[in-house]
Amino acid sequence: MDASGLRRSRGALPGFANSGDVGGLPLPGDAAVPARRIVRANTPERLDADDLATAEAFGFETVLDLRSREEVLARPHPLAHLPGYRALPLIDPAAEAREDVSRYRTLGGIYRSSLQRNAAHIAAIFRALATAPRGPVLISCHAGLDRTGMVVALLLDLAGVDRETIEADYAAPPNRPHAPTNPAGPERRDGSPIREMLAHVSTAYGTTAGYLRWLGLDDATIGALRERLDR
Repeated sequence: MDASGLRRSRGALPGFANSGDVGGLPLPGDAAVPARRIVRANTPERLDADDLATAEAFGFETVLDLRSREEVLARPHPLAHLPGYRALPLIDPAAEAREDVSRYRTLGGIYRSSLQRNAAHIAAIFRALATAPRGPVLISCHAGLDRTGMVVALLLDLAGVDRETIEADYAAPPNRPHAPTNPAGPERRDGSPIREMLAHVSTAYGTTAGYLRWLGLDDATIGALRERLDR
């Protein structure tokens, strides 16, 4: 998919500075990811009544909030009132406290190490995705870039989206010019962090399915994850 097509996928949720539906990304066999299956987004500081009504009308069956407990308490998610909302922090605070992330020279290095360091939390996120109702799923974090970007990239890679497209989707500009950035790490500028993370997955686990098996997911759960993005 070209950059203009990726830009058109942005703005799935008005009022969310960095939202996008992964629908339309090409799959093997001339297929494409169906729309309204997975939407990625930041967590806005506030939503006006019209934007909140639009987000509610999207029909999200599941909302996975990947932020920390502290972030959730400081800024509740605007869709936390929905029955399918779940707070599932990607970052394990105890494991993170033992890790000096400043030793990694790239954002991709942080992503790569996070796959091991936060393994139990990542496993819980993918199990929740696999068992979620079939309707639309919103995956969000603070800025909709790093934690959300990692999870969506792994899901797309599992489904068979080619990696250049995954990198382009990750790096596509947000739908508003002043999207929030991650204050805790290097600013994302291109697809290289996802490229580095997925290359590590291939080297260490063979495939994303291999990584998910290492996390403890069985083949039935992995199959259910693939089916989330099929026709």
